[in-house]
Amino acid sequence: MIQLAKLYQDHLLRPFRQQKCHTPTPSYHPSRPSFEEERYFYAAIDDSAPKDHSQAKQQALFRDGFQCMVTRVFDDRYVESLTPEQQAALMLTAPPQPTNACHIFPPTNTGLDPEKEGLDFNTNYAANVWSIVNNFGGIRLEDELNGDQLHRLSNIMTMSQSTHSMFDTLRLWFEAVPNTLATYDICATLPLYLINITRRVTFTATKANLELPDRRYLRMHAAVCRVAYMSGAAEYLDRRDREHKDRKVLARDGSSAEFLTTRLQRVLLVA
Repeated sequence: MIQLAKLYQDHLLRPFRQQKCHTPTPSYHPSRPSFEEERYFYAAIDDSAPKDHSQAKQQALFRDGFQCMVTRVFDDRYVESLTPEQQAALMLTAPPQPTNACHIFPPTNTGLDPEKEGLDFNTNYAANVWSIVNNFGGIRLEDELNGDQLHRLSNIMTMSQSTHSMFDTLRLWFEAVPNTLATYDICATLPLYLINITRRVTFTATKANLELPDRRYLRMHAAVCRVAYMSGAAEYLDRRDREHKDRKVLARDGSSAEFLTTRLQRVLLVA
């Protein structure tokens, strides 16, 4: 049972909470673009499937009305690209904020081929993740989210930085409302996280050909969040991450084996 629990911890819970321990950075280049570059970025929307993070960010922003899908706060760079008249027409109820292109299934080693000859630790790890997700959620990651497909709009949500952080740390998730196509209840591990947030949201797209977040992906993320919260696994992983962050050297007696394995797995998650 212990080995089974560790298998699910390392191959199901941890992949969903990669890139934790810090606040996600805004999904744009750190050097500030010119006004004209920003205006072009928000005006030149390509309908083709996004091939990278930047295209996914641009298309998701357009699909979501340039707002966080949870808080409905407008993206700050988008507002800055508007004329004063256009800004006034938005009738803002909260200050604009930086937003992120949030992946439901995070960027992991999805570009690997589990059938490749001579499987190494990297490919075996990906194959285990794929197998568990397929068994539990009926989602074939190797077919749906492999390579550039990771950035398809069905796997992307526009979120403010704080909301993105809560989503990534398994503190916030979406429960599908029965008999609806794209309506969800927003849930969190603490009610305080949902202050000033509408508890029910309906996702819509500004153009019909832009995919909405996939209900199966959100259902899988929600299940992982509930398991992590109710089992105490999220708190355990947070504590281990803090301990590993503080550790600088390996013990000579081999007692650091688990620490080294965990560190290697975390490297693979972002490889």
